[in-house]
Amino acid sequence: MAGEAIRVIIVDDSYVVRSGLRASLAALEDIEVVGEAGTGREGIELAEREHPDVILMDIRMPDLDGIAATKQLTEANPKTKVLMLTWSENGDNLINAVRAGAKGYLVHGSFRAQDLKNAIQTVFEGGALISPYLTPYLLDAFRSSSVPERHDHQAFANLTVRERDILSLIRENYTNREIAANLGIAEKTVKNYINSIYSKLQVQDRQAAARFPLKPE
Repeated sequence: MAGEAIRVIIVDDSYVVRSGLRASLAALEDIEVVGEAGTGREGIELAEREHPDVILMDIRMPDLDGIAATKQLTEANPKTKVLMLTWSENGDNLINAVRAGAKGYLVHGSFRAQDLKNAIQTVFEGGALISPYLTPYLLDAFRSSSVPERHDHQAFANLTVRERDILSLIRENYTNREIAANLGIAEKTVKNYINSIYSKLQVQDRQAAARFPLKPE
């Protein structure tokens, strides 16, 4: 694709952020913004129409958040390149975005226009890029995700049918709110079930639970 601009769409519910990103990218060579969307669902529809090379995706948005939208986009087309641009420094959001298929994760205020261009170029070429100071979150998540194999069979057997359903949805990167809607129960009830799951599986967080085998091997 030498000589052609990288086609980018911006998905963010803030008009101010979208305008700022568009202005920054307009000043750069080899990048063309071909569309904007204000919700995750609109972003999916726009991507289906425009077939961009790279999608700049916010996390917190109405009508489907950025992580859920990324999951749908990358499942439909594994070659989709999504670069998360967010204000969130939350480690869980980082891990969930990566699990959903995002190829990069940058936090607003921590990068310049040239850094953004480099990040777009990196994910476009098949690489991955994360704000360096967030990398420890990934390392900690993988370290805490190990499950003692000798206890897998008994721990899984201790889960109720409902807890197994919730664990399955956790593995698919569903949020507590989405799990509640999917199962027709209160979000507070979901939190209680998740705490019970953590206790029975002897894990400390969502990532460790997500890596636990769904059925004994």
